[in-house]
Amino acid sequence: MISDTLRGIGRHILRRSRVLRFTVKRAVGLTDRPTLVVYPGRVARGRLTILGRVLEDEGVFDAPHSNSRLRNLWLTFKRYETDEIGGARVRYEGPAGSGEVFSDTEGYFDLDLDAAHLGDDAGPWTPLRFTLETARGYDFRPVQAEGRARVVSRAARFGVISDIDDTIIHTGAFKLLRHWRIVTANSPEARTAFPGVSEFYRALCEGSAGPQTNPVFYVSSSPWNLSDIFERFMALKNIPAGPMLLRSLSSDALGWLLRRHRSHKDQEIDGLLADYPHLRFVLIGDSGQKDATVYAAAVERHPGRILAVHIHDVRPAGTASDEVERELRRIEAAGVPTTLGRTLEAAAAHAEGAGLVAAGTHAAVLAEIADEAGKPERFGPFPVIVQP
Repeated sequence: MISDTLRGIGRHILRRSRVLRFTVKRAVGLTDRPTLVVYPGRVARGRLTILGRVLEDEGVFDAPHSNSRLRNLWLTFKRYETDEIGGARVRYEGPAGSGEVFSDTEGYFDLDLDAAHLGDDAGPWTPLRFTLETARGYDFRPVQAEGRARVVSRAARFGVISDIDDTIIHTGAFKLLRHWRIVTANSPEARTAFPGVSEFYRALCEGSAGPQTNPVFYVSSSPWNLSDIFERFMALKNIPAGPMLLRSLSSDALGWLLRRHRSHKDQEIDGLLADYPHLRFVLIGDSGQKDATVYAAAVERHPGRILAVHIHDVRPAGTASDEVERELRRIEAAGVPTTLGRTLEAAAAHAEGAGLVAAGTHAAVLAEIADEAGKPERFGPFPVIVQP
């Protein structure tokens, strides 16, 4: 109750500060041109859902890679200190239909379209084109952006739900102050994938309908402000793309600052399992953000729907807490196999043994881990703890 009140007060303060900031910027002629951001959506239960946002373009999204710590710190500040544009008119068109939508006070717009007529031939992604046409107080030429929504093939055997921070990408989120240089990196080139991720995720997604037969969904407590970095990072590292279900700082800045992860992840995982009732899922996370606890609760809420849980161990050596191991035992008690390790070696071995990935995947993951060893950013060798 108190937290709800604090969130309400926080949202009110943020809204008032936005109005004041925009008024001042427009009065002194400092407004930037609008830009349009569209996040990957999904098609499920005959509906296409996709989220986008209208913001002032402050040169953050297309900023070139920089090794300057001060420049990256400044760009990170601008990335989080967004100037949202409400009431903007956006037109959309694609195989799912056409029309227009208006952004809300936080700059977001949300489409929910009838997609019952879309078949397997629309996949693995169906496109949408968006055009930002007008925004009160701004004079600009129409801005276009491409969007796409994930269409799951009937040939999919299972789905994957994965965290992002410190699961596939080294962010240092579990030690924010210690790893601030990584956290503030403003380009995908400045970030590092954990060895084995690319091979393992590609193997999980591969199936009879091609390399994207089995869908992957990225459920993270990171804010939407980082989505473009994540998308470009995955493309750069050859990690399968998928819809990202991130958090809105505008509606829950306090929860993000206090590192509250459960409610967001619980809600998104439940939504995915409801959207794809015919699929079972593999859950992949890390030991730094309560993922084991979140996944244990999901296993109990959805009996029979979870195939396996894999946790990337990012705890400092010698950590005394056994919370993660306790939660994994809870998952195993429900009949779901788990792995815990500093790399994905054990996860790949389990998946291959269970027939979820092609033969040779374990060897390919080991080769990727070995190839990364000795490079400047080293993550191995590490001991692997396997929960049988």
